[in-house]
Amino acid sequence: MSLRRSSRGPALVTFLASLTLLAATGGRARAEADAATAVLGLEALDGAPDNVAAEITDALRQRVASTKGYQLVQGKDLVEVKLVFSCPDEGAACMAQAGKSMGATKLIYGNVKRSGADYQIALKLLDVNKAAVEAWATEAIARRKAEPTVFRSLAPSWLSRLTGKGAGGSLQIRANVQGATVSLDGTKVGVTGTQPVAVADVTPGRHEVAVEKTGYTTAKQEFSLAAGQSLPLSISLSAMSVEVGSPPPPAETPPVIVRKPSSDEESQAPETAAGSSTMRAGFWVAVAVTAGAAATGLYFAKSVHDINASLDNYRRFPCAKSPTGCNNSGDPAPALTPNQTAFVQNQMNMGKRDQLLEEIFLPLAGGAAIVGGVFLYLGYLDSPSEPAKSAHGLRIFPTASASAGGIVTEFDF
Repeated sequence: MSLRRSSRGPALVTFLASLTLLAATGGRARAEADAATAVLGLEALDGAPDNVAAEITDALRQRVASTKGYQLVQGKDLVEVKLVFSCPDEGAACMAQAGKSMGATKLIYGNVKRSGADYQIALKLLDVNKAAVEAWATEAIARRKAEPTVFRSLAPSWLSRLTGKGAGGSLQIRANVQGATVSLDGTKVGVTGTQPVAVADVTPGRHEVAVEKTGYTTAKQEFSLAAGQSLPLSISLSAMSVEVGSPPPPAETPPVIVRKPSSDEESQAPETAAGSSTMRAGFWVAVAVTAGAAATGLYFAKSVHDINASLDNYRRFPCAKSPTGCNNSGDPAPALTPNQTAFVQNQMNMGKRDQLLEEIFLPLAGGAAIVGGVFLYLGYLDSPSEPAKSAHGLRIFPTASASAGGIVTEFDF
């Protein structure tokens, strides 16, 4: 018996080899599509602090890493590169050699100088393969505004001016109502919650954002967005008032008459008058306690709110962009330093203390208000059950309707 040889074996090998070649070709195409870019640590000159240069560098690296078409590669400090590769004048050919050693096709570097009350930032973009500087960008920032959040908001504009990419801005939209639908130029972009709705890569120009939820009036806001700008928006919704038919007539309630007692009644009931005076004094004491406790509780409530706001820049959330986490805006953020961690812990301890005091004084204000209401009734509104002997006194008419309510008073002397 002879065995028939199958011709499918070589065909299968050829097919697998083709798949491997296609995968390798696709991988190279994707790699070529993303320009490998290294951001060198900026050089601090003329008295500029090293930490300012480091913060600007971090902001640029985060922006490059999150911009389509660019792949961030590990970069070194500009001072180190100039020493190792002997590039004291930052010559293009010499800097290109440094870029090739890092595996980069694009190189971003520059310096920050102190100039009067400002910091002058100068940036360059070098094409490593051509050994030529493609673009320059400069920026002046007031020293009092030199903070990481400011640098992160300006980084998109810097990268856009250098590369022509990353020009789209971003939005952080908040609302006073959770669960509301957020739309940008008629397209749904998210739902409100405890964190702002983040919208990235928004084209510069005029836009309109709308926030709507059942039971609330739809809120709209127009705004202008500059290239690379990060714009926070706060939208307020108002609850809708529902009117069914015409309002009913005001309820007719018999007036409560507080009589002015005659001289005989005053002489016969000295104990009643003394008790009424005590109730009236108690009412005003309760008013004072209510006001003081409410003011104190609101003070500590505001303190808790301010502490929460001060900690926003130090919050870290898990994300795929960075192993150290992302900030509230969804951008990669560095890990907290020991000083920052100690500051956060101190603020949290203060916040817990103020929150406890808030929870003590606000209920105390409510209890004092209830006690004051009792004293108001006993000291001012309560009256004997027998008919009034005189028309003189205070008349109180409670009124109510579908849209309002209150008390009408009349004094007779």
